Amino acid sequence: MKLTPPFGIDLGTTHSSAAIYLPGAAAPLTFDDGQGSQVMPSAVGLSPAGDLVAGRPAFDTRFGPTPPLTSFKRRMGHSDALQLGSRALTPVEASGHLLSALVARFAGQLQGHVEAAELRLERALITIPAYFDVTQAEATRQAGELAGLEVIGLLQEPTAAAMFYSWKHQLQDGNFLVYDLGGGTFDVSVIRCLAGEYQVLGIDGDNHLGGDDFDRRLAGLLRSRLNAAGYALGTSFDEPDDRLRFELLTRHARTLKELLSAQDAASLELDGSFSDREGRPVHASVEVSRAEFERAIDDLIESTLGACQRALHQSGEQAQVTLSDIDHVLLVGGSTHVPAVQQAIARAFCGEGVSRAEAPLSDSPEMCVALGAALHAATLGRLRIEADSGVAIELDDIPSGLGEALSGRVELARQGQQPEALELREASQTLARTALRATDAPGVWNFFVANLPEGVSERPSATLVDSAGVPLGSVPLWLPRRAPSERPAPMPALSNPAVLSRGIFLEVVKDGKPSRHALIPRGAHLPTRATHRLATADTSGAVVLQLFQDRLPIHTLVMPLPEHTAPGTPLTLELDVDETLMMSARGNIGSQEFWVRIDPPRTPAELDWPQIEELMRRAEAAGRQLWGMEARRFERDVAPLIAGMEVAVHQDPLRLQILARRLEALLDEFAPRAERIPGRGRVDATLDGIRRAVFSSTGDVQSITREQWRARLDHLSAEVARVWEGSDDAAWRQLADRVQATYETVVQDEARFLRADPEGHARRMLDTCQSRQARVRMDLREFALSADADRRALQEREIERLEQRLRDEVIAPLDELRASLDATPLARRTDALEAIHVAIDHLELGLQRVRTLGLLKRQES
Repeated sequence: MKLTPPFGIDLGTTHSSAAIYLPGAAAPLTFDDGQGSQVMPSAVGLSPAGDLVAGRPAFDTRFGPTPPLTSFKRRMGHSDALQLGSRALTPVEASGHLLSALVARFAGQLQGHVEAAELRLERALITIPAYFDVTQAEATRQAGELAGLEVIGLLQEPTAAAMFYSWKHQLQDGNFLVYDLGGGTFDVSVIRCLAGEYQVLGIDGDNHLGGDDFDRRLAGLLRSRLNAAGYALGTSFDEPDDRLRFELLTRHARTLKELLSAQDAASLELDGSFSDREGRPVHASVEVSRAEFERAIDDLIESTLGACQRALHQSGEQAQVTLSDIDHVLLVGGSTHVPAVQQAIARAFCGEGVSRAEAPLSDSPEMCVALGAALHAATLGRLRIEADSGVAIELDDIPSGLGEALSGRVELARQGQQPEALELREASQTLARTALRATDAPGVWNFFVANLPEGVSERPSATLVDSAGVPLGSVPLWLPRRAPSERPAPMPALSNPAVLSRGIFLEVVKDGKPSRHALIPRGAHLPTRATHRLATADTSGAVVLQLFQDRLPIHTLVMPLPEHTAPGTPLTLELDVDETLMMSARGNIGSQEFWVRIDPPRTPAELDWPQIEELMRRAEAAGRQLWGMEARRFERDVAPLIAGMEVAVHQDPLRLQILARRLEALLDEFAPRAERIPGRGRVDATLDGIRRAVFSSTGDVQSITREQWRARLDHLSAEVARVWEGSDDAAWRQLADRVQATYETVVQDEARFLRADPEGHARRMLDTCQSRQARVRMDLREFALSADADRRALQEREIERLEQRLRDEVIAPLDELRASLDATPLARRTDALEAIHVAIDHLELGLQRVRTLGLLKRQES
């Protein structure tokens, strides 16, 4: 007998794993590498004989002449090849080879777990980060298929983790903040569980942030110590061997990081395994304290907290679930073992007055995604049972024992025989008989048995019989050997397991100009379907449907039309996106119908420097046209991006591309067209800000009642839509200015109202102080230092001075304020809050000065 149960795979950036929930098991079984580890390194390398190897054998070649490929999950969706010695592998090919090794090892481990049966691992559910787009999700599916798997689904990692925690800890309905910090990627999801069903309400993350970055920061600290000790290791990658030296330090740093999770200080002994720039072997003992390590990674942790806030903002807008509504904060990923991460999450998102979660939950953080995937796979995939007789049976729902309904599909491999019924038999009697219903697949029938009798053998056989009752073949019906009282808890259900990370748009024409029409907004629950009614605009004899995911073209469909089709002929377009981000479009124009599957787009080519310069010029032009709060928001976000790009062009080409794409996305939001600044999205966001300020007030705002405001805002919204679709750019600019002026006036009124409520005003000041200090802290840590050593030294000194001022004038006073909340009303500490705000103002100005440090000034005539 052969069993083919579905199972779950966590395809990770630094480590991967798998788990399976066998029917009748009390808990999922997890992968074991045979050396006491439940995870396999996500590495692909070359053996001494030149063969491809994956997992630990590949990881063990990291100090050899050909280092293995690692962190290729970060490149999923990219078609560029990764060089492994003389061989080139795409990220999909590397992932496929890793999955093959993982599944082969897991399958060997599982043999013997089911009596008299061979277990086959062929049908898998694979997890992906919450922010993966269509291209990245499809690349993951392709990797699974390349490994010979039938991929029964893709599940977002935070959702899988929430399912495991709920099952393991018997958590009831509630709201979850899932913080997933792995080796190379970070994502966060806000998930709601209602009546045992899970819904994703908000997502955010960064696929270039994880424990690997912690390692590199610690390696940078080690390099500085060794330079100070007299070794010539440099501060960048100016020489060809600099990167290799730094990579070796990074691998040592990983071990040091693990030690610092358990102790206050740790030492690294370097035995001369590599040399500095002058050829001297590096023999040194370097001690690092946990405090020093935490300071080095502080900004990275702050960056993850910002992503959490964005996800909470999204869930608040979509489902009114804010931080105060969070019941459980779940830690996922091996990098959450770092004490500073746990402490930061606890401070920011747990405790009385913050959320309902008393403290973060941490349970098998490296394995909880694979375990959750195994649980969900058991609810999605059928259990297939095959016998040598040629009969195979697939169970829709795996019963916990006898006395339950049984349904599924049955097939007979031998041709020319047509079964009439399926019988469940013991050796001496027929237990039940059911007619078969034909399916579309040849040789395959559906069946349903109302129940299995109690008090009989737990291993009856499923036998196909012909019209005369003659057996054509049978298969042992594998059922769990457990009493009803010992059955495992029911599986969790899952609805809306995924949300769309990037909006889907259609290019249309407005007043003779191309424009973008939103078909499905970012954050929409999947699966989803959107129907739009459009019309032809000319007599060209064809319709062109150009679809985009954000700004990335994903499909173009050209349909010829009958001659003389009149402009204005209606067209219906229906777009479907399923849980795995597979898309299809259907519709009709007149009597002509169409349907098309939308294949995942190719990842766009990397931007060259002239294209990046053009983005910078666009940003500079947009900054000149914005004013007030919008100008400050734009400058706050764009300045560090541009500074980082100018440095990364010489030091980190991959980072340069990431920053350039972020700048491109920022421009899409603020300035999608040069003649329309700000863009429609920013004006709509400003209108939402007015609504929040007006309707959160308990009284009139600007002597206007709530009903009058509602009518006024409805009129403004309609006017925004009408003018945006028109061709008058000057009218758009005037209207955008009017909306922004209204917003800034209302916000000022809101501040005056808050001052009439001293405690509310003080609470708002404290919240603003906390968010501003987090932003300044991150900006200081992420400041892109100059590639020139002399200028870099000037900047480092000034940054260090500003960091000290931040600790003394902002962080320490804020900590003191929070510690005294129980004893002293916050309203009596507004002077201290005002002083902190002023200190932050000075720090922001100081940071601006660092960017111009040492530059010349034009002499006034």
